[in-house]
Amino acid sequence: MTINLTRRQFGRAAAGIAAATTVGAPLSALAAKKLSYANAGNATTNSNKFAKAWLDEVTKRTGGDLTFQMFTGTKGGEKDLLDGVALGTIDIYNGAYTGTREFDILYSPYFFRDGNHAASVVNKLLPAKLDAVLEQRYNAKFMHVGRAGPWALFTKEKLSSFADLKGMKIRAPQIEGQIKGLEHLGAKPTVVPFNELYSALQQGVVDGMVTLASLGVTMKFYEVVKHIYTNEFGFGLDKQVMNMNSWSSLSKSEQDNLTGTFIEMEPAGYFQDTMDSMPGIWADWNKLNGEGTAVELDAAAAQTAMEPLNRSLADDVFGAGTWDKIVAA
Repeated sequence: MTINLTRRQFGRAAAGIAAATTVGAPLSALAAKKLSYANAGNATTNSNKFAKAWLDEVTKRTGGDLTFQMFTGTKGGEKDLLDGVALGTIDIYNGAYTGTREFDILYSPYFFRDGNHAASVVNKLLPAKLDAVLEQRYNAKFMHVGRAGPWALFTKEKLSSFADLKGMKIRAPQIEGQIKGLEHLGAKPTVVPFNELYSALQQGVVDGMVTLASLGVTMKFYEVVKHIYTNEFGFGLDKQVMNMNSWSSLSKSEQDNLTGTFIEMEPAGYFQDTMDSMPGIWADWNKLNGEGTAVELDAAAAQTAMEPLNRSLADDVFGAGTWDKIVAA
């Protein structure tokens, strides 16, 4: 196919590219606004299935002006991905890790009553502070949070209560709320990146782990750990974070489309779909690892034990009195 350009058209195109390069626009802005999306999990996880539907819908609504290339489980762990956003090698990151206290304490066990409470706190009580910390640290735009369902505790040996955690080496992500929560309940948290988690369990580096409950079957963790606990052990909040230069390269209409479509689809397609899948996940786990390996513990004592820690974390990070506001939200 031959493309004919007039001298004036060629000059305008060249000038546009030169201008974009001069102001440091991301390469995605120079390539028909094709944006990269990255997550540490594989393509079958709930979050990535949602992302595919969300980004496909954005492409449709923008008439093809925005397109996306998805990298699922191929670009390293979550820290690698978020660092990629800061460097501009990745446009959009979806994940739990931020390395900031403001987000990390929200993962402490029993910090929220449920997913609706989590959404109210993050989207109504704290959004300005959360947005500011990501822009300052990563030159990134905090677009929204996807409620990824409960985190769960997994162990090789069966627990009869949370008190049995004492002295056990439990894998934690590099997230303060989970690390301090495990310590508070007597465990020995051991930080292992998500992309190294399967092998750490397989090789006996840890006695168990905490991660999103919904990943237990899709990531085949049932092959390397015996028991999953159906008690909510923190709540998953997947941040949708975008490189600020990439964000600024979009028109206001494109920005609104990207975030507005997410906000519209998240309650049913991200949150409720995940919550609805939980009974099936427990059933699948019992089927794969033997009846009774998906275990419900009495959580009353653990909830009571966690309240002073969660109050201390909230008031220390967000200011005195914040915990009372969170409880009331």
